[in-house]
Amino acid sequence: MKRIYYILELLTFFLKEVLVSNLKVARDVLSPSMDVIPGIVSVQVGQLTDRQRFALANMITMTPGTLSLEFSSDKRTLFLHTLYLRSSNTLQEEITNQYERRIRLAL
Repeated sequence: MKRIYYILELLTFFLKEVLVSNLKVARDVLSPSMDVIPGIVSVQVGQLTDRQRFALANMITMTPGTLSLEFSSDKRTLFLHTLYLRSSNTLQEEITNQYERRIRLAL
């Protein structure tokens, strides 16, 4: 029963992230001045199983403004491209605290 709750929490969180990201990208596309700082970041994902890594990479890719590029050969690092790079540490913390935690509990 807990797993169902965590799956629903993950899906709700993901849908909210997709909606917010869609609005952010649409705003930048339609505005004369874009607030874009593109960059490639490495994110440590060594504590996830293969299935959890697969889910994380796909969720990141399906969220507008981010794209999973590849995993390192040891599968402990995910390289991703983002349109809104403020700080690689901030992005790492966001993925760890929001995505990874929910994925670990749901899957």
